[in-house]
Amino acid sequence: MRLEQTYPAVRKFVTRVMDVKEEHGYWVALEESYFYPESGGQPADRGTLNDLKVRDVQLKAGIVWHQVDQKIEGTVTGVIDDAVRTDHAAQHTAQHVISAILQDEFNIKTLSFRTGSEESTLDIETDEWNDALQARLEKRLRHVITSALPITANEYDEAAALALPLRKTPQVTGKIRVVQIGELDYSACGGTHLESTADLELIVLTGQERIRGNIRLMYVAKGRAFELLTKERRALREAAQLLSAKKEQLPQAVEELKQDVVRLNRMIETVQAAHVRTELNKLLASTDDWIFVNHADEALPFSEKLVKAIAEAGRLGLIWNESAKKLLMQGSSPVHLGKFAKVHLKTFNGRGGGSEHVAQAMFNTHEDAVAYIERLKEEQVT
Repeated sequence: MRLEQTYPAVRKFVTRVMDVKEEHGYWVALEESYFYPESGGQPADRGTLNDLKVRDVQLKAGIVWHQVDQKIEGTVTGVIDDAVRTDHAAQHTAQHVISAILQDEFNIKTLSFRTGSEESTLDIETDEWNDALQARLEKRLRHVITSALPITANEYDEAAALALPLRKTPQVTGKIRVVQIGELDYSACGGTHLESTADLELIVLTGQERIRGNIRLMYVAKGRAFELLTKERRALREAAQLLSAKKEQLPQAVEELKQDVVRLNRMIETVQAAHVRTELNKLLASTDDWIFVNHADEALPFSEKLVKAIAEAGRLGLIWNESAKKLLMQGSSPVHLGKFAKVHLKTFNGRGGGSEHVAQAMFNTHEDAVAYIERLKEEQVT
């Protein structure tokens, strides 16, 4: 076993540099290292070498390489970030526990695992996951945590390891490191783990999604779980205050709010439609075949509805919306609006496109848009 596997409690050590290579920074190999290298879905340790940040740790051809920003030689003092090590160990231990319960109680196999920067994921071999299954899993997780099952890691000869009730056939041969969690789980694993399931303190399942015909579960454990609950409790409290409701009344309050939004949107659409008709009647008083409107303050959806109404009235509508810096063009025209845009937009610092009777373009300034329209008018005349 590597040193960090044999002596998982070591956080500070002194050793010598064995080799250095330059590749996206410097990579340092040490005579002895207690840093855990990235492997099996678990991120590498973080820490320092002679006060230089260790940005990554990788295992290549049996050698542990440490990435730093400067070249290091001679004697070095290594310090492993205890908070990062403990967090990664907690998320990894939680994976063992969840996977063991899923296989033991649900006959569901784990396909892959990854510790993320915010939450960890577990891909499991099933196409169904529902609230009832999750409730059973959560209940069993609480029992395993409170049972304070001891977690040990030992190295066995291959034959001895295969004689154990391993959850999964090892991918390595020869000496095999087996992590045991009470009688719940035996797994061939090279990662870091906690000393007891009680050290997990809490596991929270945070979500799920379907992926490649299977289910991906998201979760957090230990410190991450408490941080998540604290954030969610704060958000729940603030939401309740904003809605003048008790926390347990939030679902009903939110549903009522959604219905209010639906009603308000309908009222807005009615008022907006009336506004469009009023503006359209004013604009149609002009005898021009094309109608240009400058919307300095109007919302883009209103501009879009008005230009459509102008087109439906048989005119060519050209509306500049200042807030969106967008020119809307729609209606019958002797000029193909899309083709004209393709040829001339760059000349006026614009971008966009469209079809024969509908086009739109973005411009940096109102002046550019007006100049583009003047060129379009010239094209219509010719």
